[in-house]
Order: sequence, then structure tokens, then C-alpha cells
Amino acid sequence: MRSTKHEETPEAQIEMLLSSLAVGALWEPSGNGLTYMKVGEREVELMVQQQNSQAAQSRIHLGILMAKTGWQVKEDNVQIVEAENLSPPQHYMKEQMRRQEIAQSTWKCQTPECGCLLSAFALDKAEWVFLGQDKVDDEEDQEHEVEIWAVNVVCPVCDTTIAMEPLEYALIAGDDLMMSYRTPAAQLEALDRPTIIKVMDSDSREIIITGSFCPFSGALLPPHVRGAVVSFKELESEEE
Repeated sequence: MRSTKHEETPEAQIEMLLSSLAVGALWEPSGNGLTYMKVGEREVELMVQQQNSQAAQSRIHLGILMAKTGWQVKEDNVQIVEAENLSPPQHYMKEQMRRQEIAQSTWKCQTPECGCLLSAFALDKAEWVFLGQDKVDDEEDQEHEVEIWAVNVVCPVCDTTIAMEPLEYALIAGDDLMMSYRTPAAQLEALDRPTIIKVMDSDSREIIITGSFCPFSGALLPPHVRGAVVSFKELESEEE
């Protein structure tokens, strides 16, 4: 292990985690029933707290840790929610819906004088940009190369281009837009199983299984688009 004793302290872990988050990103400490959002360079806001003793204790404990590391915590508009007895899949879906609601109602354009909500952007016209590769360590301290992507969206008010992380874009745009991808030559739509069966039973054969590159333009596809069964519409043929 390359970690030092100092790096393993709770304060150091909090500092490393919060510093790595982008402004506007959400942080949900596992099993604590709390949802924070990073709202400034050294500031987070508590958005949601479950109504139980564990969440209340974690709120105090994490607040102390963050204060020790110089992070300011806003707690003016905390939403208290009932803790429900849900199965793991139900809990995951509930949390995703809550996170999406927070993102769509609070994430804004990064231009201070603008403040347009990201949910008002033309998210269907987002541009996926490959930034290169980086090396990361997994839980077993093994190094792997990963692709780095950004999703560019343009503010309809001030024309500022906002570069979002893919997971952030997925959260605010929703599943439908993540299932759709536009290359320079074609529009691809990922299909679910019932739709695949319906298409294959019909006379239409405008479906393909994607690899790493768009078969029409040669453009590199984002990882989430690869290995999918998609319908396609060639854009060049439409313009002719």
C-alpha cells in the first residue's frame, strides 16, 4: 500500500474526497442517509437528511470533520425525508430519483451573472468529447488505463459551454437521452429487448450492434454506447 498513516485519517479522506468533486456535484456518504452538494471551492450544502437517529448522528460527525479540514457546511434548507423500508433495488431507484430532482432543480450555468438551470439547456444536442486516457488505481491498488470523456452543453442564455462529467450528464439528462447518441453521420438509438424483438419480427433491418467506432463516420463512441443493439438513421442521406 502506498497510503501513509496521515492519508488514512478521516480528515484526510474527507479533504481528498471533497477536493476531487466538481462544484455542483453530489456526495452521498454510504449508509449515512445524507446528501450533500458541493456549492463552492470550500463549501458544501446539506440537501437531504433521512429522519432517523443514524442520519442525525452522521450529520453531526461529518459536520465536525469537515469543519476541521476547513470546509464550510450550509444547512439552511435541509429536506428531511422519511426513511423507508425498501429492498436494495427499490432504495437505489428512490435515491436516483431524489438525486435527479436535486440536480434538475439546482444545477446552474457556471457564469455567475447568468444562473440558467442546466435542465433548461438543449441537453439533446450535447456533444461527447474524448479527452484522452488516464491511469487510475482500483481497490486492490492495481493501475488501469481509463478513457476520459466530457459532455459539452451550451447555455441557451449566455452561450457558455459547460463541460459535464458523463455521470453528471446522465443524472440530469435521464435515461432516454443517454440511450440516444448522435455522430457526424448518424443518429443512434439504443433499443430495449421488447423493441429489438419487434424490429426483428418486422421487415425493418435498420439495426446494428455497436463496437468502439461508429460504422458510418468512424468516430470513437463513448463507452456506454458500445456493445449495444441500436437503430440508426444516416444523417447524410437525409440531407441529400
